[in-house]
Amino acid sequence: MRKFWRGALLLIPAVLFFYSFSWAGNWEKRGEYYYLSKDSRDNFSLPGAGPNIFPAKYLKYNGVDFLVRGAEGWQDYGRLDLEYSHIFSLPIRSGIKISQLHLLIGGNYSNSYEHDSLMRLYGDKYFYATLIVIFIYDDGGYRELAVPVFWDWFHIGPGSWSGNGAEIRSLGENPVRKDCSIFHVVFNNPRPLEPVKNILISDSWLGDRPFSDVFALTIKSADDMDASPRTEK
Repeated sequence: MRKFWRGALLLIPAVLFFYSFSWAGNWEKRGEYYYLSKDSRDNFSLPGAGPNIFPAKYLKYNGVDFLVRGAEGWQDYGRLDLEYSHIFSLPIRSGIKISQLHLLIGGNYSNSYEHDSLMRLYGDKYFYATLIVIFIYDDGGYRELAVPVFWDWFHIGPGSWSGNGAEIRSLGENPVRKDCSIFHVVFNNPRPLEPVKNILISDSWLGDRPFSDVFALTIKSADDMDASPRTEK
């Protein structure tokens, strides 16, 4: 029995180290902002539609940095796995307090109204999406926020929509997709002082395909979470 407890005590630090390392592998950090890593396929597991041609590893929009470039050998920029009605679960430790979730997104060019005879009258380059984020709290409560997105392949120019703590802004031309727009989405946690158990992200689908490409994610938190420091390339 004594040997058992001695082994168990030796195992506990190893388990804690493993979980600490696993969290750190998911995030890079600078100040109160954490960037979801693109250096593995664990998070941005679906291939994108274009090469990894962002001008830098990080891009800044509206004062928020995004980690946009992944491993140097990748031929695409990656996107969150939202296909087949999949709901993406943010890799965070339970109990962290998160005030904001930021997404950098573009329209998924593979979707259109090609299968809708009525909407096809408006052209095959238009499609509508609803991007949803659900904050799930440690006390069992949850809050759902959503932004409506009307994608097109034409330059719609600057503009924004906001309501109930969610906001979407058009940022102009997508730097990695010709004739497509890029958007900055902000979800403000309705209960920022409450510990968060999980955050779920969902999108509209056409068959098994998501309407949106989510290719960068940043959270804001005053809590410490294991992460690697921000590193330039």
